[in-house]
Amino acid sequence: MIPQRTLSPTAAPISLWDLVRAGGSLCGGAKHRARLIQELKTKFSAREVFLVSSGKAALTVILKALAASSGRRRVIIPAYTCFSVPSAIVKAGLEVVLCDVEPETLDFNFAELEGLINEEVLSIVPTHLFGRPADVDRVKRLCEGKGIVVVEDAAQAMGGQSGGRLLGTLGDVAFFSLGRGKNLTCGTGGIILTRSLSIAEKIKVGYATLPEAPRNEVLRNWLEMMMMRFFIHPLLYWLPAGLPFLRLGETKFYTDFPICRMDEVRAHQLQGWERRLAQANQERMTRAKWLIDGLDLQARGIKPITGKEAIYLRLPVLLRDRETKEAVCRQSREEGAGVSQNYPATIQEIPELAGRLVSRKCAGAQDVVDRLVTLPTHQFVKKGDRLKIDRVLGSQGSRSAPTVSGDTETSDQASDHRPALSGK
Repeated sequence: MIPQRTLSPTAAPISLWDLVRAGGSLCGGAKHRARLIQELKTKFSAREVFLVSSGKAALTVILKALAASSGRRRVIIPAYTCFSVPSAIVKAGLEVVLCDVEPETLDFNFAELEGLINEEVLSIVPTHLFGRPADVDRVKRLCEGKGIVVVEDAAQAMGGQSGGRLLGTLGDVAFFSLGRGKNLTCGTGGIILTRSLSIAEKIKVGYATLPEAPRNEVLRNWLEMMMMRFFIHPLLYWLPAGLPFLRLGETKFYTDFPICRMDEVRAHQLQGWERRLAQANQERMTRAKWLIDGLDLQARGIKPITGKEAIYLRLPVLLRDRETKEAVCRQSREEGAGVSQNYPATIQEIPELAGRLVSRKCAGAQDVVDRLVTLPTHQFVKKGDRLKIDRVLGSQGSRSAPTVSGDTETSDQASDHRPALSGK
């Protein structure tokens, strides 16, 4: 544990004033959830919005509602995604079906997806991983007339767009996550939204039975947010990052997570969310462009996974192989550069799912596991940090991956320096 400037892989902005003000709701009150729901309905032109305790809770609520009126039990997801997605499917009592991904896009292998669709499929979950829009329209075309519900996983992409349309409005129903590493945070939290009357009515039935969050858990989350507000700063992050028992950034599969309604304190923390979200996403897009150009990734043969309108919760890049990836991540930990490996395995390899999945190889997903790292794009990344990231990647330059042609369009509002958000 060495005191040094240390970047977290991702960081959602929140001001001390927002936290102090939200603390007033610990004493009671019931107006902030109603306000937030109305603001979300207006922003996303949603028929109904439901606020719950986490993103995985949101997906579980959605799937339970859909399954209650259907005999279908299969849910198709990408073979490389957050472990929370299959955990929610299992908690909902449904069957996980994997579709391989294309490493250059992180989206479905659509030729394989088409072959997986049958009368037993309840829903398909396209995922906007790291804020890169998935091709939800293509998924919907494949599902047309087949009775399959498209559940849009926008957990990492709140505020993003595709074709000028807000992510979260492309599928039949969608969810966002408000976890600590997401685009917008209140510690933990989830949002469900839909424009479908029939789906909204189904979700209402299950939502009506959800309990309120326990008071001790509400207080604990608020206190953790206060701690995070200080220790997420690069001058202090070395301390929590150096404590193994905190298991920061660890990806785990578990199904004993709580499902309850979002409390008033979390909803209060999100006051002014639209302005904060837009500013944070612009920061990330600018820094992603700044990193791609400033680090000369393409010339090095390091392949950034980009995309039109991507908002880059993190900037994903492909290195040559697992050995290169491990060396880069090891050096990043030593220097506090914020370069991260992300999910350590394909969904197929999760031990807790043994016996639940059809035995098969997902070559594209395995390629991503072996080669992908992400670069931090949040508001704390400065010029000196870019030099540090450059040093980490540069030391492996001779082992970098061959350049693969693809869409590399990002925001053209690049700069050499962007100030941190106010209140940080």
